[in-house]
Amino acid sequence: MKKPANWNTLIDSFGDCNCPYAYIVGYYLSRFDKDAYQKLELGNNKGETHQKIGSILEISSNTLKNFRDAFDPYHENSRKGWWQRDLWRVEKEIYNGFKAYSENELYELVCKILSNPKQDFKDFFDSDQLTTEIDNITLFPDEVNDTQILTEGSVRQVTVNAYERNNQGRKLCIEYYGTNCYVCGVNFEKIYGEIGQEFIHVHHLIPLFEINQEYEIDPIQDLRPVCPNCHAMIHRKNPPYTIEEIKNMLQ
Repeated sequence: MKKPANWNTLIDSFGDCNCPYAYIVGYYLSRFDKDAYQKLELGNNKGETHQKIGSILEISSNTLKNFRDAFDPYHENSRKGWWQRDLWRVEKEIYNGFKAYSENELYELVCKILSNPKQDFKDFFDSDQLTTEIDNITLFPDEVNDTQILTEGSVRQVTVNAYERNNQGRKLCIEYYGTNCYVCGVNFEKIYGEIGQEFIHVHHLIPLFEINQEYEIDPIQDLRPVCPNCHAMIHRKNPPYTIEEIKNMLQ
């Protein structure tokens, strides 16, 4: 697969964001819209697809949707003109770098990204050995072992190593801290009523991919409830901002 013509400036721009792969996937979804969602076959609708891709790339589904929205004014799709702002630097480099790519070329690249999300970006172009099989990725197990000795980060075999998140840990975190955002204090039930009941993200103070092994989680010490907006801001850089740093920004 050929490298983008703006390779050097594209790679340099990746330092501006925490998850450049999500911008590339967002560009693909925006440019090819319904055809892209249907070809990826990762969900029954756009929301499910965003959720599954977000889990693979360790970002929220709303963050991925926002990345896709940024490119919409530049493409002929059903949401053209919805997002009204100039492209950020990394978005401009992705747009300029991949606008010459065909649908099949971008599809192949996106499949490699989703199947190998921890690989260095250059490997997607320098190697033909990376898998492009994403059909068997499952991210939301139907059953959770209800135990008070909790572990997270256990590696399960899909196409690449993915890190398990323990739903019981989330439950105990929320039981202790409640559903108010630990950063800004927002409560979705108070704003949206019944549909916002118990809606909140749970943030790992130490990202699972940094631990890179199974470990015993302490839901009180290791987790905090945060709203999607604050969660996205925490992960605007790598390593992530601390909760205290984001709180100070709000103040």
